[in-house]
Parts: sequence; structure tokens; C-alpha cells
Amino acid sequence: MDEDASSDEEEEQEDEPDEEELKEKRKRARNATKKATSKPAAKKAKATNGEPVRLAIRPAALKKRRKAKPQLQVADAESVGGLYAEVFAKNQSLDDAAAAWLSQFNDNEHEAMADLFNFVLKCAGCDIKITNHDVDDPDHFAEKLGDIQEEYQNQGVTDYPLIARNKGAHAFRESFAGIFKSLIHTMAKTNLLFDHESFMETLNAWVSTMTSAGNRPFRHTATVASLATTTALCEVGRELAEQSAKSLRQAEGEKKKSRVNKARVQEMEEAVKRAGAQKDQINDYITAWFDTVFIHRYRDVDAKIRTDCVKALGEWVRLFPDHFFDGPFLRYLGWVLSDTNKETRHEVVKALITLYKDKTMLGGLRTFTERFRARIVEMATNDSDPTIQVDAVLLLDLLRDAGFLEPDDIDAIGRLIFDSDARLRKAVIGFFNENIKDNYDMKFEELGGEEALEEILPSTADTENEEDFDSPRREWLKFKCLVEILQSYDAYDELEPGAVVQRPGTDTFVLIPERTESRFSLATESLYDCVPELKDWEVLSGYLLYDHTQSTSKKARAADPEAPFKEACKLDEKEEILLLEVLNTCVKIQLTRAVEASSDKKPKSTKAQKQVAQEMQEQAARHLALLIPRLLNKFGAVPEAASAVLRLEHALNLEIFEELRQDLTTYSALLDDIKKQFLSHGRPRVLEEASLALLHAKSYEDLEEVTADKLQDLWEDTINTFHAHCKDRDLTTRGNISDDILSDLSNTVLRIANLSSISDSAEYLEAPPMASRSKSQGSQARATGIQSVIALIERGVPNNEVEAETNAIEDELVLRAARVATFYFMWKVDEFKKLIAATGRVPFNSLELVSESRDNFVDALTTVLRARHGADELRLSLAELMIDIFTILDSLPDAKAARGKAQPAPQEDGEEDEEELTGDAYLALALEVPKKTQALLLQIFGATEKALAKRTKKKLEEVVDDEPQDLDEEPESDDEDDAINDQDESAQEAKLTQTILAEKRLYEFAGKLILGIWGGVLDGKKEGVIDPKTKMGMVETRLRRNAKNLGATFKSLIDKIEEGKPGAKKAKRAPAKGKGKAAAAAPKAKPAAKSVEIIESDLEDEDDPIEDEEELAREEEARRLEKEREEMMEVDDDVAEAGAVDDEPESVLGD
Repeated sequence: MDEDASSDEEEEQEDEPDEEELKEKRKRARNATKKATSKPAAKKAKATNGEPVRLAIRPAALKKRRKAKPQLQVADAESVGGLYAEVFAKNQSLDDAAAAWLSQFNDNEHEAMADLFNFVLKCAGCDIKITNHDVDDPDHFAEKLGDIQEEYQNQGVTDYPLIARNKGAHAFRESFAGIFKSLIHTMAKTNLLFDHESFMETLNAWVSTMTSAGNRPFRHTATVASLATTTALCEVGRELAEQSAKSLRQAEGEKKKSRVNKARVQEMEEAVKRAGAQKDQINDYITAWFDTVFIHRYRDVDAKIRTDCVKALGEWVRLFPDHFFDGPFLRYLGWVLSDTNKETRHEVVKALITLYKDKTMLGGLRTFTERFRARIVEMATNDSDPTIQVDAVLLLDLLRDAGFLEPDDIDAIGRLIFDSDARLRKAVIGFFNENIKDNYDMKFEELGGEEALEEILPSTADTENEEDFDSPRREWLKFKCLVEILQSYDAYDELEPGAVVQRPGTDTFVLIPERTESRFSLATESLYDCVPELKDWEVLSGYLLYDHTQSTSKKARAADPEAPFKEACKLDEKEEILLLEVLNTCVKIQLTRAVEASSDKKPKSTKAQKQVAQEMQEQAARHLALLIPRLLNKFGAVPEAASAVLRLEHALNLEIFEELRQDLTTYSALLDDIKKQFLSHGRPRVLEEASLALLHAKSYEDLEEVTADKLQDLWEDTINTFHAHCKDRDLTTRGNISDDILSDLSNTVLRIANLSSISDSAEYLEAPPMASRSKSQGSQARATGIQSVIALIERGVPNNEVEAETNAIEDELVLRAARVATFYFMWKVDEFKKLIAATGRVPFNSLELVSESRDNFVDALTTVLRARHGADELRLSLAELMIDIFTILDSLPDAKAARGKAQPAPQEDGEEDEEELTGDAYLALALEVPKKTQALLLQIFGATEKALAKRTKKKLEEVVDDEPQDLDEEPESDDEDDAINDQDESAQEAKLTQTILAEKRLYEFAGKLILGIWGGVLDGKKEGVIDPKTKMGMVETRLRRNAKNLGATFKSLIDKIEEGKPGAKKAKRAPAKGKGKAAAAAPKAKPAAKSVEIIESDLEDEDDPIEDEEELAREEEARRLEKEREEMMEVDDDVAEAGAVDDEPESVLGD
């Protein structure tokens, strides 16, 4: 039996098809099914508005996917039945669905009304239904609705169709609101709306009761139904009003005929009376809906309901002005302008824009405007949503056209041309441009109009004088109007970077960043395409070069026909400076567009267009090269104007001068003028612009020789002046130099700092003074430039006998000197890296000089940091430079790796000892910040934290007992802040400004400490101290202590520490195909079939032996470092001692 059973099983197994046969059978079955079911699509051309509809590439698949979900919805609607099925299940229009319901209404009113109410409940997401008996008992509607609401809430439903965000949500809402409109229109056409008043009464009673429900889905759905019904009634009322007016006109026309048809006239008059009676009935219906629903729901707690209400009200005013265009209704729009929800406010603004665009409504809007104009202006200038601001400006532009704005309102909107939001500036352009036009027209009429101006300026029409930009032109008047308005709207004088200012008319304070576009540049960029005169920047330059200060006698003025025009176009100093900013922007925009047009990356430009653009660039370069010296000659004495003129050089395309060799003389003269400005000014803005102009010239290879000569002259003049100021003076003692000489010295150091930012300063700072070079060998040599610069830093030690004004100059000098020294070390490190890459070593003399200078610089910084207290500006800046100098020098070891296989230079006889000293000796420059210095930096950080915490009233974590503190710190007292009167706006603004600056200082210093951790100079392996509790470095632990107490921004900054720490794990990324350097260098090749994800997981599972060793080493040293940490905390005693000096950093040369 067993053998027979086994044989049967074997036969069955043999009869069963294998896996390959099964796959083949399934494939043939699928193909057969496709052939049987597939039919050729009927390719019928469809048209929409006369345009053929393009067929999709794969219509069959798209149709299947799109119909899957609607089929389920249709099935659900069919199961519900009634009006819900008529609207959502049957493929018919809403009018047909309304007609079907009306037929039901004619057969059984109560059943039809119950079906309508059940439709509303179903659309609210409720499956509970009411019966005919419930409709018969209107006195218990509220009670019945309460029972339904309670049962519905027990189901725990939170979502409902009207707020759904799926694909068909919008269509559902349109159908839901549309069926009520279709019902009202259908009943109005059949007069059932007027003959069966009980319908509207019952509908209003049920729906209005539902709109007061506590359940949000019920309330919102019923409100939408109510608003749709009211909208339909407004449409019917408008049709009746038009019909009545038409019948009345026809009756009047019939009466005027010679043979009057009395029957027709009587018929028309009856039609007018009937339409009037029906209109009164519509008014009653609308009033009932408005009183029972709108006045309660427009202030609903749900913002969506409020938004729907005000949107509907705006539509009602437009559709049925006979009823709604009145103050009692318009006031609701004005009240909602102050709604807390931005979408609701936005709907009101859009509704008002529609009303004010209708010129026939302006008369009726005057009272409304007077009442709510101030609020609209406030929204335009100070709303939290930029989109609302933009639309509010468009609304105010309509008010300005209607003459409804006051001059103060116009000025408030005009100031938005300086706003930082480009969309808002763009919206103000039309408003602002009309203001310019109004000002221009007024001046134009004062000069006598078109004929008088043609007589005054005959040269403007003369094509021969087209290139004469220095002669008066009509465009001058437009420029004058532009600058007058810009100046009147500008609320600030010159803004320096780091200043905190308040936006006019707002509660917003802005911190001015470094190297940002001026507000006039932003305004000009927005106006450039709307004011044609701005495109003629050559005319503007001629206007600026004209001497507006020349005075003539009355007799000469009477003889000059252009005198009235010149007087009208006369500019003052501030207007000239402002127009120079405008000129800068116009030149930049035009040249930028010309470069883009001539670029090969612009495929739409023809060859002729590119040629024109190239010629424009050449012409502009020549014109600017001649224009800038003339402008500097006129405006060079005014720092603000000089900086604006120097920025014009940045727009020069110096490639033009490279191609046109004959113009190098012109450009050399331009550099001479820039050099004069550099040597004659002490304002940082002017020196910065001049330095950038020189850097711009230096970047072009063919002009490098010309620029290098000018730079060398500048260096020599500046260094000689510096040595002259330093000669025979004690540079380390604060207050021993008069203010005049101190200011000159400070300006000279600032020039050195600017020159150091664009060219190598080492050669000039290391060279001895010219006078000492000629002395005999027995005479004492004077200090080099870098020695004098470092000596000046020690002037940062406070002196209580020095006056406040002198102290400010001293602090400025110290900070500038420290920056010069930092630039010096940056250039030396760059020089060393190049030497290491080329030869593998650094000359002994250079290494010795940098080592000594580094030690002196660090000692000077440490002395000043310990002598000063709190978180003053100078102390923080010097602390940041302290971290910078260690970070800069710490980059030297990277040069060794970058050198690769480069071999040292061959040695000569006797060089072995020197090579042994200098081979890798430069690595000793890369030191970590000493322990005591790290503690000192944390003292400064703690003072900065306290300064911000006291101003923001935030509580900090308690100080650890053994933590180093600044014992002599003089914290800011709260007495002054508490004494500030809340009504004193200027004092409050000053307090807020100081808070913003304190926050800025904390973020900057914390960021610098994080960079130090990333660079390994803080919390490093040698000088770092591990906290036994957190297992992190001392600096990192201190940074994290109050991360959660000082705001989200500060916490997000501190959270960045882990990203750049040495040895931090980087996010692993799969190598891209075709770029297989990493893959080729992999030690083990993975099988080709293995996925990238598997490879990546394998790599993540592997342990990093280097990281494990580092972790073990850190744990083993934790106990030993704890003891060192306790010793290091003794810095408190050192700080308390006067004249304490930090341990000297390790010297490169040893003992």
C-alpha cells in the first residue's frame, strides 16, 4: 500500500507543471484577456472654446486610476438616496437635481423638506436622519437637533467634508452650495418662492438653528448653506430689479407713442408692481437670513466660518447693492479688517478692492472710507502678512485715485518703497510713480507749461546736442521730483552697519547688516523699469556734475532764459548724495543686463543684439572712466558722496580696458584719484569702498601691474605716516596722546587694515622704518610695523582718568590694531603653506619672527582681556580675535598633507642643522588655546550671557561652585531699566536697541567658540579639560548649560556643535554612478548584484578603530584631567591679581 501511495504521489508530481510552465500559462492568459477586452478608442475630436483638446499619452491607464475613487463615492451616494443621490450619484446638472427635488416638494412638502435637511446633515458628515414628523414640529427643532448633535459627537467624528483636503473637496463644496442656489432660482422661476412662504420660513428655522450648534461640522455646514441661499436671493433680487426697471422703461416708452396701447401699458405697470412686490419679499427673506445667521457667525470662533461670511458679504454688496450697499452693512467689512486671522482679513481687502474698482460706488463709500481709512493704511504698512500688505497697497492706490487719502496717508505708503520685501516694493511702484508724476506736473505748470519749456530748453529737441549731457534737459525736472520724494520719505540719515533702527510707522526694529544694499538702491531697482528717465544714467550724471551752487545777479538771471528751470532743478547736498546712490544702481542694472544680453548663454539674443550690447559695455566703460574722476573732484570732500562715487568703479567691466590698450592711461588716472580718496579720508565706509575698487582692479591680470604700482605707493605712504606717528612715543599707555594725534593714528591704522585685507602686509609691517635704515650700527633700531601694531593693543587696558570721548577713540584704535595683526598672521600662514608645498620647510628667520610676534600678540590680548571686565564691545571683539589667531595657525599642519610627494629643496653644505630645526618645526606654531586662556574666554562668555539674560528677564542655570568667574565683573544694573518710564518712547526704544545688540554679541561670540571647538583649538586633546559628568569638553559643557534658557535661536546655534567637531561622523552617502574614485579605492569590492543600501548598511556596521581608541584614551585620562581642571580653576586668584599674565605659549625655538 505504501509503495502504491508513493507511486501515485510521484505520478501526481510529474503531472503537475513546474514553475516555468506556470509562468508561461499566466503570461498567455494575461495577453488573451487584454486582446479580448481591449477595444479601439473612439478618437473623437473635442473642442473647448474653439481649441481642440489634446489627448493624453496613456489615456486608458489614466481613466482607470481616475475613476476608481469616484465609483466608490457614487456607490455611497446611491446608497444614501434622496437629494444627496440626485446631486452626487447621478450624472446630471444641479438644475436638474433641483427640479427633481421640486417635483418631490409638490407631491409631499414635509417629505421633501426632511430630505433637504437630511442632505445638510449628510454633508456635515452625519448619517442620522430626521423624519416628516420632525418637520411638522418646528417648535422642537432645537431639541431634535440637540439630540442629533449629542449622538453625532458620541461617534468621535472630527473631520467633515467641507474642510477635507482631498482631490474632490473643492467640487464637493461647489456642489453643496450650488444646489441651494439652484433650488432658489428654480423656485423663483416657478413663483413657488413667493407663493409658498412657509418653505423659506421652515428652511430658515431649521438651518439657522443648526448654525448656532456647538458642534463645528454642523455649524459650518449650515452656515455655508445659509450663505449660499442668501447669495441666490441676492441674484433673484437683482434680476427682479432689472426686470422692474426694464418694464418701467417700456411702459414709459409706450406712453410716449402717438397711439398708446393701454392694455400693454397696463400689463407693463402690473409687471412693475408684481416685480416690486416680489423684490420686497426677497428683501424680507434676506433680512431674516442676515439677522438670524450672519450677525452671529461673522464673529464665530472658527476662522473659516468668519472668512466665509465676509467673503459672502462682499459678494452680496456687489450683486444686490440696492439692499446691501449701505453703511449698516458695510461696517461689518470695516470691523473684520481687524480680525486676528490673516485669511479673513485678506478676504475683506479683496472684497473692498472689487467695490472700489466700481466707479459708481465711490460716492457711497466715502463715509466708510473716512471711518476705516486709518486701519487700511495700518494694514498696508504694518500687517504681519506680506500678501495682505501688497493687496492693501493696491486698495489704497484705488483710494488715492478717488481722492480719499490724506497727505499723511500718501507719505506712509510712499515709505514702503524702502521696504525689504521685494513684493511690497513692487506693489508700491504704481503708487509711488503717480506721486512723482503729480509733483512733476505741478512744477511743470509753475514753469509755464509745454510752450514755455520748449522756449527755455530748445536744445532738448536738437539731435546734434544729444551727447551733451552737461546742458540742462527736461529729464532734470523729473530727477528733481524723484529725489525730493525719496528724501521726504526717508526717515534716516546715513546708516552704519550694526545700527538698530525702527521701521517708520511700525513696531519693527531692524539690525543693519554688513555690506548690504542701501535702501535707495532697493527703491531704484524697483522703479527702474517704471521711470523711463532712470535708464538715461548719462543724463543723470550730467545733472549731478552741474554746479548748482553758482549764484547770479537778478540782472543776469533775467537775461538767462534757463534761469527759472535751473532754479527749479537746484539740488542741495543731501539730494546730491541720494542721486549718487540712484546713479550707482542705474549703472549696475544697465551694465548687468548688457552683459547678460551679450553672453553666449542667452540663446534668444540675435548676433546683432549681442553686438549692440557689447558696444554699450565699451561705451559705458569709457564714459565711467572719465566720469568717476570728475565726480570725485566735485564730491570727494564729502565722505558719504565719495563712497557712493567709488562704488561706481565696481561696475566697470575692466575687460574692456584689457582689450583697448590705449585706454590704460585713462584707467591709471582713475586709480590715482582712488588713491587720493584713500589717503584723504578716515571714514571706514570710504576706505572700504576704495579698497574694494583696488581689489576689483587687481583681479584682472593685464591691469595687475598698474594696480600693483598704485598699491605699493599706498603702502609706502601709509606705513611711513604710521611710523611718523609712532616715533618716540609710548604706544602701550592709554591716554598719553592728544585726541587729534590719536584720531590721525587710528585712521592710519584703519588704512593699514584695509590694505591688509586686499594685499600682503607682511613685507611692509616687517620692514624697519626708513629713518632707522640709515643709522649706524651702534644706534638703537626702531620698532618694525608689526611690533608697533602689537604694542598699540596694550592701550586697551582701562584708565579711569581718561575722558569718555578719548576712551572711545582709544578702543577704536586698539581694535583696529588687533585686526591688522590678525591679517598679518593670515598672510604669513598663506606664505608658509606655499613654502611647505614647494620645499617642505620654512626659513629659520621667518619662523623665528612669526613665533615671537605670535607670542607678543597673544600676551597683549590676554593682558587686555584680564584687565577689562564684563561684556563690553572691545573685550568681546578681542576675545574673538584670540580664537581666530589660534585657528589660523592651526591650519598649518594641513599644508603638510597638501604637499603630497613634494621633496624638500636640496641642501647645501652646512645646512643640515638648520634643516633639522626647520623641517617640521613650523608645526609648533599650531597650538591649542591654553587652559587658563580657555577659562578666561568662558568668563567673558558668562558675562555676555548675563547681559542678555538681565535685559530679557530670563533666568540662567546656577553657577557651579568651582567654575571660573569674573570676580571683578561690573554687571549692568537693572536700576536704570526699572527707572525707565513706560511712557518715554525714546527710552523704551533705546532699551530695545541695547537688547538686540546684546543678543547679537552673544550669538557672535558663541559662534566663535563653536568654530574654535570645530578647529580643535578649544577642548583639544592637549589643553582640553573633560567634564566628568557630561563627558564633554569644558567649553562645550559651558555652552550647552543655558541653551534652553536663552531662546530657540540660541539653542539651534548650540545644537550645531556636533556637526563640525573633529572626528565627528559624517553622513554617509552612496557614490554616484560614473564617478567611481571612491569605489575604485575601496579595499574590498562588493558583488555587482548587491544593492547600494546593503553596502551602506555594511559600512555602518563596521567599527571605526580610530574612534574607539580615541574614546578609550579619553576615558582613561578623565580622572587625571579632573585633577588638572581643579588646578586650572585657580585662575580666579590670578584674575583678581593686578597685572596677571598668562602662561607663555610654547615657543617654536625652545629655550
